[in-house]
Amino acid sequence: MNAFRAFAQASIPPAASHLWTSTLFLLLVLLLVVSLRRRLTAGGRFALVLIGIVKFVIPAALFARPLRALLEGTSPDTLSIRLPLVPPPFPVQMVVVAPRLWPAVALVIWGAVALALVFRLLVANHRVVALSVRTALPAQQREVNALSRALGRVGARTTIDIARSSLPEAPAVLRVFRPLIVLPAGGCDDLSDEELESLLCHECAHVVRHDNLMARIESLICALFWFHPLIWIAQRITVIERERACDEVVAGSADERETYLAALTKFCHAAIVPRLPGVSCMATAKLNERIDHVMNFPNLKALAPSPGRVRLLGTAALAVFTLASGIPGTTLAEGAMKKHDPYAIRLDATRSGELVIVEANVSDNATQQLINSSRLMFHRGEPATGRSGNPSAELVLDVHPDGDEAVIVEARIEHDGQTVQKSSVRIVPTPADAPRKTKYTGQPISLDLKDADLRHLIAKFGEISGMETRVDDGIEGKVTVRWINVPWDQAFATLLDENGLTYRTDNKIVYVSKK
Repeated sequence: MNAFRAFAQASIPPAASHLWTSTLFLLLVLLLVVSLRRRLTAGGRFALVLIGIVKFVIPAALFARPLRALLEGTSPDTLSIRLPLVPPPFPVQMVVVAPRLWPAVALVIWGAVALALVFRLLVANHRVVALSVRTALPAQQREVNALSRALGRVGARTTIDIARSSLPEAPAVLRVFRPLIVLPAGGCDDLSDEELESLLCHECAHVVRHDNLMARIESLICALFWFHPLIWIAQRITVIERERACDEVVAGSADERETYLAALTKFCHAAIVPRLPGVSCMATAKLNERIDHVMNFPNLKALAPSPGRVRLLGTAALAVFTLASGIPGTTLAEGAMKKHDPYAIRLDATRSGELVIVEANVSDNATQQLINSSRLMFHRGEPATGRSGNPSAELVLDVHPDGDEAVIVEARIEHDGQTVQKSSVRIVPTPADAPRKTKYTGQPISLDLKDADLRHLIAKFGEISGMETRVDDGIEGKVTVRWINVPWDQAFATLLDENGLTYRTDNKIVYVSKK
């Protein structure tokens, strides 16, 4: 139970971030669709809104780490110096915080409602298909012939079955695979062959556009995000635009439009007044809107971009927005200290069995004095949160597991409840019983260089140490190094050792030569 509560608590921050960015993207899409309503076809509007809905299942966190690796590989040469870790002048706090209860309760409620909606969706679809197939009657020969002509007219390559049933009040396409067009029993008898063909073209357009599959995906996303009103509004828009997009497929030439409008008027007037309970008059309003759209479609088509181009641009916008929203979660050099930050934060982690200990020290960059220190102990694989005193610079640690061994430590400095500085570092805890190596006392640095000049890099270490460096003339070459929070004297010793060099000091002058 404690592990589940920990998982729920760790899921809240990334979930909230994803919901915010997805909501913003969908809102922008809906505003764009409304503002360009007279400039886009129904097919284009449907594609944009669908892309906005799909954004909710594409979190930017999936691309944060690859993007971080890409940025780190192409970042300019940077050098960042951090203050040394010194023993704190006051007792270190030991903080062990149990995960909160409310995230687990919220996760359970969300999961229960989502599962109930998904189950309801599956059962409803199964019942509709089963009842329609059970009550199906063979189609008339003229209906089969009309379907064959409609398939050729819309360019459908899928085999589509056709039948009659007393269940539906209007023609419908059932099933994602092996699609079946169901006609209402007796509802199409008053239509001519051309009018029947135009109605079947509309249904075949649903198959060509894979509308049944898209509708299933939309419904699943709505079930997962049942608490989000904007999702339901967007789905309602796609239902309307989906029908209009299929109307556009049928309304090609002037003769086809007139035939289709005549069929639509005849059929819908017959369907509005059948002797069935619960028939809504909303069908009349929707019929008028669809007729107006079909009549105005030629002018709209001449001005609007094609639905394929709109889909391409919408997909590109989705990719750019997703990647851009993942950039704030990346760092060009993990643990690097920004020059304008008021504080320097030093983080270290050790592991003893199943216990992990994260130690943090905060120093004032202006005075270089240690002002806060904290130690957070928790079980490996579980998140943890802790706070440490000093009201002027309260230290808040949030730790989340990253794989089997590493942890991501987010350290925040707060003043009067407001965050004044924040940093995030990925650390692999060092085993507590690991053999001790040479103790280095230099200032920790973060350095990421590719094909850097060796002599220039040695001179950089002279600037760090405040000593003059003199390098023998025969020492040349290019080096690639990457150190994160490493004492400068350790990095310097490693650099010289890897390049077969040694050094000696004499009166604050460092002489570097070959071994």
